[in-house]
Amino acid sequence: MDAAYRFASVSTFADYRALLRARQRLGPLRGHGRWLRYPFVAVLFLATLWWLGGLSAHWSLHLRWDVAKWIVGLVLFIPLVDLFFDQVVGRWVYSRHAAANRPMTASVDADGVSWAVDDWSGRVAWNGLKNAVVTADHLFLFIGKLEAIPLPRRGLAGGDWEGFLAFATERLPQPPVRG
Repeated sequence: MDAAYRFASVSTFADYRALLRARQRLGPLRGHGRWLRYPFVAVLFLATLWWLGGLSAHWSLHLRWDVAKWIVGLVLFIPLVDLFFDQVVGRWVYSRHAAANRPMTASVDADGVSWAVDDWSGRVAWNGLKNAVVTADHLFLFIGKLEAIPLPRRGLAGGDWEGFLAFATERLPQPPVRG
């Protein structure tokens, strides 16, 4: 019989953000969509200017401060909005999750994964997992498109992270995505 691995940790906002990034790794852009949105917005902005005829003026008119200040403002405004949604709205969304800032325990054995948070718990067999994403600090076992069981490295009893990853990888239905 294979040894069981046990995890005990408190869910944090950093874990939530790592889960969001892991979920993006499973998407069509493989996690690159976050940074591709900036060039996309710039191209959309320039295409809109061209369509409205704003680029038909002589280039020296675009270098005037009364025009350039709006472009500089836009270049600064878009990342600030992104930062606002990532930190402020993200923390608000995280605080609404049932497992937010709560202790979670998990047990991984040859049959599957069991977990518990406060008064609710669950168990899933290895063949019931849809996907897995492994990062330097987490293994996320996806039981659906959005839901995952987070197994943080810091919560592993005994600290044999590499041994645990080898144990889990050989039982997963498909190799985990590296994140």
